[in-house]
Amino acid sequence: MIHFKPGIIILLFTILLVSCKTDSRETREVLSADYWKSQALDHIMPYWTKNAVDNEYGAFYTNLDSVWDLYGSRNKFPSMISRHLFSYSSAYLMSGNEEYIRIADSTFNWLIEKAWDKEYGGWYDALDEKGDPVQFSKTTFVQVYAITGLTMYYFVTRDRKALEYIEKSNNLLEDQVWDTVSKGYFNSMNRDWSISDSNKSFSSMITPVSGYLLYLYQATKEQKYLDQISRILDVTAEHMIDPESGWVLEDFDRNWNYISGRSDAREINIGHNIEASWMLLRNFLLTGNAGHRKSAMMLAEKIYSSGVFRNNGIWLTSAGRLDPSLHSADTYWWIQAYGNMFSLYLYKTTGDDKYIDDFRKGAVLWENSFMDYRNGDTFFSVDSTGKITDARKANQFKASYHNIEHCLINYLATSLWVNNDTVKIYFRIRSSVNGEHLYPQILENSDIKIIKAMTDEGKTNLPLKGEVAIVLPEITDNKVTVVLHRNN
Repeated sequence: MIHFKPGIIILLFTILLVSCKTDSRETREVLSADYWKSQALDHIMPYWTKNAVDNEYGAFYTNLDSVWDLYGSRNKFPSMISRHLFSYSSAYLMSGNEEYIRIADSTFNWLIEKAWDKEYGGWYDALDEKGDPVQFSKTTFVQVYAITGLTMYYFVTRDRKALEYIEKSNNLLEDQVWDTVSKGYFNSMNRDWSISDSNKSFSSMITPVSGYLLYLYQATKEQKYLDQISRILDVTAEHMIDPESGWVLEDFDRNWNYISGRSDAREINIGHNIEASWMLLRNFLLTGNAGHRKSAMMLAEKIYSSGVFRNNGIWLTSAGRLDPSLHSADTYWWIQAYGNMFSLYLYKTTGDDKYIDDFRKGAVLWENSFMDYRNGDTFFSVDSTGKITDARKANQFKASYHNIEHCLINYLATSLWVNNDTVKIYFRIRSSVNGEHLYPQILENSDIKIIKAMTDEGKTNLPLKGEVAIVLPEITDNKVTVVLHRNN
């Protein structure tokens, strides 16, 4: 029998007590909507504004190291500039802070002036530092994410010019890039929209849904966008899920024959599998499509049973196709963000508190391993224990977007789904005609209602259409404040 001295017993008890209090504090914080709003507005966006805005040539720098110093190429990518547009629009939605919408305005104008191909339409793949095109090709990935920022900007402002470019861009994807024979979007095009790469990939197929279509439908309530979402997800379920393993695969030829792109056995991209299941869940919440719910839950079970979600709350990057126990030893910021949002949607879909616990664990890992409270924003990647492996802030694939979408979705979902609380959001309506409807809801479910809508800095109450839309008067450049609550 082991005997401890009284002082040792007191020390052990104190450590245990502190540990319990720390866990309890962390749980309370990450399940609080204010935690996510503060993370976005205090610890992420101010650092991008201070360090990443190019005050000489406009828009944002692409490559920034761990302390926000420039490195490498000065080229700019419309897909990444527009992702910042998403972030600044979202920051205004959460805060009503006019600085955010001013930066969003200038970013939108820069994209239209510099990145839009005025001869053939669409968005150039890459621009130089000053905004002159250096790659005239049209990659589907770039087209999609250029539309993404415009869509959130439109959601917040209802700017008709933004909607015009969204519709022109989406029509080009539908008319020029969709394969009418074998279905799916091609990977890339020449400047004149002739096809340069007829292969299909996850990045050209699912990103229209996750990037902009769900938000565009929520802003407009136009059936054509909901139909487009369902069509894309139907093709995903039909052609991209491997019948042998059950995973969503990455790359295919034009006729949906799988192309393995990995030299090792860990060829399954966990982030993309999470994204696919998450999109199926979101569409189910909009449409009630039972087939999509079934596919989403089967894929979710596949993800969980593979063991890529670790006991410490981390979502690993990859797994083996036929041997899912073959895991990567690291993960990226965007995969952890997607895993956390995925957990909230699994909770909303199933009502199972297990997924709230999963969200808590994943969010605490995010807090402890990815957030950089010294220099702001997040680290690029960490290993399986949460130790930093790449501390960069920005490159051709990392901007403010994933972090702010993470904060925005978590802010709304923890408030409305988890805590059954009210939430206040803000719109900057550029112009409206009398009787026009404003749809303020981002989360894809019908049990959230509008409590109140006000304009003129909260002085005037606006009429509602049921509990789902605000009836706008004829206004110009006016802030509209909206209060939402979940129906009990």
